[in-house]
Amino acid sequence: MMPQNQDPEPVEPQGPLTPAETRRALWVAAVAWGIFGSAWLTLITGAPFASFARALGASTFMFGLLSSLPFLGVLAQLPSAYLVEKTHRRRRIFLLCASGQRLTWFVVGALPWLVPAEHSHLRVGVLLALVMLASAMGNAGTPAWLSWFADMVPQQIRGRYLGNRAALGTVTGVIAGAAVGWALDRSSGFRVFTIIFCLAGVFGITDLMLFLLVREPPMERREGQWRLRSIIGAPLSSRPFRGYLLYALSEALMFGLAGPFFWLMGLEVLKIGNFWSNVYLMLVPMVFTALTLPLWGNAVDRFGARPLVTLGTLMTIVFPVGWVLATHEHHHALLAVTAILGGIFGAAVQVADLNMLFSLTPRQTRSAYVAMVSVAASLGWVIGPAVGGAIAQALKPYQFDFAGRTFGNLHFLMLMSVAARVFHTLVIIPRLPEEARVTTRDLVRHLVAWPFQRVAAVFERGRI
Repeated sequence: MMPQNQDPEPVEPQGPLTPAETRRALWVAAVAWGIFGSAWLTLITGAPFASFARALGASTFMFGLLSSLPFLGVLAQLPSAYLVEKTHRRRRIFLLCASGQRLTWFVVGALPWLVPAEHSHLRVGVLLALVMLASAMGNAGTPAWLSWFADMVPQQIRGRYLGNRAALGTVTGVIAGAAVGWALDRSSGFRVFTIIFCLAGVFGITDLMLFLLVREPPMERREGQWRLRSIIGAPLSSRPFRGYLLYALSEALMFGLAGPFFWLMGLEVLKIGNFWSNVYLMLVPMVFTALTLPLWGNAVDRFGARPLVTLGTLMTIVFPVGWVLATHEHHHALLAVTAILGGIFGAAVQVADLNMLFSLTPRQTRSAYVAMVSVAASLGWVIGPAVGGAIAQALKPYQFDFAGRTFGNLHFLMLMSVAARVFHTLVIIPRLPEEARVTTRDLVRHLVAWPFQRVAAVFERGRI
């Protein structure tokens, strides 16, 4: 019998989210990531991280490791997915793991004050350990988050909602990226880096704390016994999916070979500063990716994924070529064009990849298939920047003069990236398991004719 002076503990309601709870959950998820989460991610990547790593004393090779080894954290998704299925505690797992990821950046901000300047190698080593820890904790929370988030968003509005949420995140990312680049170009002392990373930590924690307002609906019970080996065994037993895993690995290697070193090109070779490096490498591509994703979505429904990924990958060759040709005196027009094309055709690759992933994965065990794709892609991102850093470090003493220009190690690395993209397009993409509906040439004809068809349709309506 309960004492009269003690109130009963409130019991959290069970069952699916009510319409009112769903509306609140959608608003929370949009604001949390669209404002705070996007700002957190922008402040810890790109120019701020590249400048900070170099200021701590990271060599070109170590910078490659700092950009690659954290991707090993994706392995944490495998036991985490198993834990989610066993415990059904999605919100608790997500909030605990993601909070640890965000809190780590307060320690990163304090690193210059915790480790003396004379121990530069120790500073870089601790930074590597911290970013690997943050990556592992973030990945550990990913399966729980994706499963919970899928239950929040009604299927009938999922596409529109995700598009609006991504648009809000893009606006925030552009503002935050421009602001932090502007600030670093005026002062790049350790005090400024500490403020940036601690501010990022505040934004990241705020993103998570908002989800305390959202109830977690119960997970659907899985029939049969769920084993950890099922996460690996089921995807690898599918021959078509193994072909897609090879593609995901190759794509990550191709982009990762030179990916992080574009920041060093901007900051140390072209010397265009943090602001313009962020603009041309992150902000402009982000905007044009967001603008063109719906258009490529319509194209993939009509033409299939393989023509899109072929055209998109070929066109991304423009990106490293533009950076090789750019100089400190003449770079704005060239880098702006490459950034726009990179954003547009990078969106084509993104849409095609997602379409193939959904078409090749069964609904019931999709989390296991997605985890294996994450592992394959992350393995490519581990190998690519590490190999790129080793190559750039080895070629550092060598220079080549041509047409009045001097080309160094990072220029050579960009050209190797071009060769990798060509190989990926000609050798790997044709092996994709999707049966081609049309050729890439048919897709190009449609894209060329589409603007004229739209204009003609407008004039036809005008006559009517």
